[in-house]
Amino acid sequence: MFKLIRNSFLYLIVFSFYMVQATANSDVVSLFPIEHYDQKITSWIKPTDPNYNKPLLSKEIQEQRLKEFFEHYFGTMSPWSASFVNRLLEQSAPYNLKALEESLLNEFNNEGKSDHAIGYGENFRPYSKQWIRKIAQNIDLNQLDNLTYQSTNRAIAIDNLYARALPTHDVYFYHYKIPGQGYPFDNLQESALWAGTPVYILAQTNDKAWSLVLTPDYIAWVDSKGIARTNNNFVQQWKKAAQANMAAIIRPQTSLLNQQGQLLLTAYVGAVFPASRQQNTIHLLVPTANSQHQALINNVDVSTQQAVLMPFAATPHHFARVMRHLIGRPYGWGGAYFYNDCSAELKSLFTPFGIWLPRHSSQQVHVGQQVDISSASAKQRVDFLLEHGKPFVTIIYIGGHVVLYLGKFLNPNNPSAPMAMTYQNLWGLTPRASDKREVVGGSVFFPMLLEYPEDSSLISQADKSYFQIAYLDETPNLLHEFNSIDIKSLMSPVNN
Repeated sequence: MFKLIRNSFLYLIVFSFYMVQATANSDVVSLFPIEHYDQKITSWIKPTDPNYNKPLLSKEIQEQRLKEFFEHYFGTMSPWSASFVNRLLEQSAPYNLKALEESLLNEFNNEGKSDHAIGYGENFRPYSKQWIRKIAQNIDLNQLDNLTYQSTNRAIAIDNLYARALPTHDVYFYHYKIPGQGYPFDNLQESALWAGTPVYILAQTNDKAWSLVLTPDYIAWVDSKGIARTNNNFVQQWKKAAQANMAAIIRPQTSLLNQQGQLLLTAYVGAVFPASRQQNTIHLLVPTANSQHQALINNVDVSTQQAVLMPFAATPHHFARVMRHLIGRPYGWGGAYFYNDCSAELKSLFTPFGIWLPRHSSQQVHVGQQVDISSASAKQRVDFLLEHGKPFVTIIYIGGHVVLYLGKFLNPNNPSAPMAMTYQNLWGLTPRASDKREVVGGSVFFPMLLEYPEDSSLISQADKSYFQIAYLDETPNLLHEFNSIDIKSLMSPVNN
């Protein structure tokens, strides 16, 4: 926890440096006037709507989704599954752990790189070869040879953690004068790992400070103090309880207190724990560690305003309940400060409904029935979305970014024309010259317009390189992709 506090303080220092620079370079960063667009939930999800409490998913589909979720966390595609881990460890070069870890070390090595590809620290200075060499020596790649599954390497996150591409808290920015780079885009930051998430320990650094772990979503380095090893008894008890009931946190920064009123940890939207419903509360099983850093189970009670049993009925009303606690939160690249980026926002939003989404935006559309209309014009794309989009269960991948469709509404800039309203966590918009970013910087209701009157030079989100639509109320046509092992994808940065 001390390291996370120290790391957060470092980020605040970096933030102040980069905001000064951004002010001095107004051509690179400006603020988009998001206040021009109504951010009240009741404006877009109306309690008076006759469909407000109508299920958006059939009972069969929602039950199927919950089973898939369980499999990724605790079942056949889980870090606790011997067969799943062995399939991962049996991969051969160039797609095995050692080769890919070596590739990451090369990726973050500044030697021989062009100016645009050089990485900088929080002091605006490029990293030296000694910096990457020290990290490589601490990893010791030889330990990744001939790995085999060991049940004692099963573990669980006992705190919220930063998932890193390499075992360091050092930031790695490209030059701040490159539009869309610099703060907050730390390229070593992959994701946030929530407490209660099962993991498998693949390796540790020589100093034991970092552990390379397989999670239900990716492979990354995490602070070793934030995970605890599990034994067979813990795993069986945890899985049995989760199979009976799981609960998802729906309010950020929910304090989880033990029976003596002591704070165990702070939970965020999308964190999942085995649970049972009491009269007016939800009873959670929460992991902690003993003095040998073995996992223990603690009992925690939270209110029904802080957590829900999964699957939460997928209605507009319930989506509004979860969004109420997410809307307006700042953008967090790769889960920085435990805020969300675009894909983490949707993953957090859909978790209470028992819908598992991958961590990477490009993969999330494969979880539903997919329609790819990337070859269509921007107008054709919007027209298709307005005609065929299903509110709350349609997500759209537009290349490096993913959004949720909320429905057809009147355009505030042209009341005679319809518009597609979306919910998304958005860093900013890019002009056609790509010489700056107009920053939104948070989770917002945002219309997908062909042109924004605030700045006609901005590229419409309907005019990006991709326009792939997925219906989450239908079974996917590419399910086989998630039954295969792609270590390269698991180890690639997952922060968009």
